[in-house]
Amino acid sequence: MGGGGELTPTSTPSSPSSSSESLPPEFAEYVAVSPVSDDDGSDECCVCDDDEVDAIRYRQLREAKEVHFNRQLREAKEIIRRYKPGDWVEGVGGAKAGHFLLPEITTLLLVGPRGSGKSTLVNRITRVFDKDDDPFAPARALVSCNSKSNGTIFLREYPIPRNSNAICVYDTRGWSNDPEKNFKILHQWMTKGISHGETTMWDNDEGNKTGDIKPLGRQYSFLRYITRKVNFVIFVVDGVAVLESIDSNNKGYTEILYQTFMYPFLSIGDDKPVVVVTHGDRLSIQQRAHVQKELAELLNIPAQQIYDIPGSDDYQTDMAVLDMLHYCVRHAEQNLPVKLNYHLEVLGRETLNKMAEQLMGLDAVIEVAIIFLCIVILLLRFSDKLVQA
Repeated sequence: MGGGGELTPTSTPSSPSSSSESLPPEFAEYVAVSPVSDDDGSDECCVCDDDEVDAIRYRQLREAKEVHFNRQLREAKEIIRRYKPGDWVEGVGGAKAGHFLLPEITTLLLVGPRGSGKSTLVNRITRVFDKDDDPFAPARALVSCNSKSNGTIFLREYPIPRNSNAICVYDTRGWSNDPEKNFKILHQWMTKGISHGETTMWDNDEGNKTGDIKPLGRQYSFLRYITRKVNFVIFVVDGVAVLESIDSNNKGYTEILYQTFMYPFLSIGDDKPVVVVTHGDRLSIQQRAHVQKELAELLNIPAQQIYDIPGSDDYQTDMAVLDMLHYCVRHAEQNLPVKLNYHLEVLGRETLNKMAEQLMGLDAVIEVAIIFLCIVILLLRFSDKLVQA
């Protein structure tokens, strides 16, 4: 996906310089062959086992792999950079991009429990593109460092990449402990839309905290931000919390994940949200694979719909981020609403076809009636001649 080659969402991160990873066929030319001496009468090359030659071969392989992976990464980034809403619309049933209500910007909504890593994911996605655009750019989303933090109270819109007008992700506040309250706010976001600076408050917020928070929203009250329609949902979960819930008798975390993921309004058409597992850098490779397997069974989704995106800064994580964005945008464009005039055009075309079929049926009836009348007229004339005779 997204120009990522053979990379899969659930593959574990590794460095491009890792020698244990399988190589593309084009790397076969890097063989440890020593040059033939002019004094040597043989026309054949000799394979050397010298440690120095082995080191040269390893370095050549590593450099070749890095060039290959960097090219893949660059191509995957360009796919996202070049994207405009409507570019990936599939022409099903004769429909074209112009027949759909295209969003001004494709909007991806981050949802998840408190501390699941939504803000961290925003920074990780941004970092993939900042490496090329501005390596020293600061982090965009404020990350909560402890449980006493209020988290992301105001909805925040983040264009991807920075200053893009094609894709944006929305960071949201972590869920309440009451699923019904979560469903209420999720229903509001999915049906009425979301806007930058919108406040999310829970009933269990302490009164003094609420009073301190509301004045902060004044910075957004002077401007009326555009309300965005959610085009796809990214379901963010903490891999560490999932593992703890699996290994203990307290299934509260996985239970709220299941209930919320199955909430119908989070789906776009028939497509359920994509799942992103964060904080995998705190787990071993075996633990991360175990978490993904359990989530796939719990949520009843394929493993390809679960993306392991830890905080590590490496090639494989960058590719997972790009593949996840590609997946979200593709599925968002498969569920765009059709314009009313195209509906009318299709209905009109179908109505005309039905009328034509009916007229063709009438034509056959009329032909039979005319033939019948001609036969009747001939019989009447023949009977008149018999009478006259």
